[in-house]
Amino acid sequence: MSEIAETANLLDKPKGPGLKRYIGPLLRPLGLLALCIVLSFLNENFFTLKNIISVLRQSTILVVVAVGMTVVILTAGIDLSVGGVMALVGCLTSQLIINGTPIVPAIACGLAVGTLFGLLNGVLVRIFGLPPFVATYGMMWIANGLAMILMQGKIIFGLPDNFLWLGSGYLSIIPIPVLLAAVVAVAFHFFLKKTVSGQEIYALGANREAARYSGIKITKTLLLVYSLSGFTAAIAGIIMTARLDAAQEGMGEPFMLQAIAAVVMGGSSLMGGEGGIPGTIIGALILTLVVNGLNLMGVPSMVHPLVTGAVILTAVFFDIVTRKWSD
Repeated sequence: MSEIAETANLLDKPKGPGLKRYIGPLLRPLGLLALCIVLSFLNENFFTLKNIISVLRQSTILVVVAVGMTVVILTAGIDLSVGGVMALVGCLTSQLIINGTPIVPAIACGLAVGTLFGLLNGVLVRIFGLPPFVATYGMMWIANGLAMILMQGKIIFGLPDNFLWLGSGYLSIIPIPVLLAAVVAVAFHFFLKKTVSGQEIYALGANREAARYSGIKITKTLLLVYSLSGFTAAIAGIIMTARLDAAQEGMGEPFMLQAIAAVVMGGSSLMGGEGGIPGTIIGALILTLVVNGLNLMGVPSMVHPLVTGAVILTAVFFDIVTRKWSD
């Protein structure tokens, strides 16, 4: 197992001669900083404490679901079911609470369902051999369908304050969702960088055949990563429901592609084996800042997708160019 860890560490290290290997990791935080500077010039309210806290709070749901997506993408997989899982978990948890189930057991049930959906994704991908795109896309429709059956076209609102605290509460000046997102991000970063299982994930994504010959249990690893993605999608769904004080089918759909974009913008390769949680957080913050800046400047909401798409394409283009130059 020590050989596996050593191999994974070597695969995880950036390559390239001299200073070139540091260019990619430096460009992402510098890009985030540059975006902040530009927005501060465009609107004097951007660098206020109130707006900074607002940006962090707005980014939490995307950060949480993108962290789980990162783990899957590191294995050269993808999880398109996260939006459906978020909606299903939010609807299920809300239904349980309004029907008298205590908040903690209701949340635990929601987390278990999200994790189960992730596990089923892993079974379809590894045991049945379905392509990750097909398997998780099908599971997305199943999750959305179950949410529709559960809700019967209704919207749940007026949830208890103890539950809403998870989405809108504060600890001093720090929003509770920000603390939850920080805990998830730190835990997953530690898992990927400091545990044997995390090193196996990198090794599996970098070269599946080499990982198999090194003794890595591919089935166990893939079941784990998809389960973790379902778990984080469930957390994101609960935070989203608590923040909105509402639950309805389809409410998680926007986060599926946003999560993938945040991971790719953060430097993770869709080919697997390269990337990490810090880059994903930067990608999520960039996407959130773009929307926040457009709102501050009074740009009509119908223009937001156009600008966001342009930012994503530009960021990924520069990342690709940087990678080629660093090789």
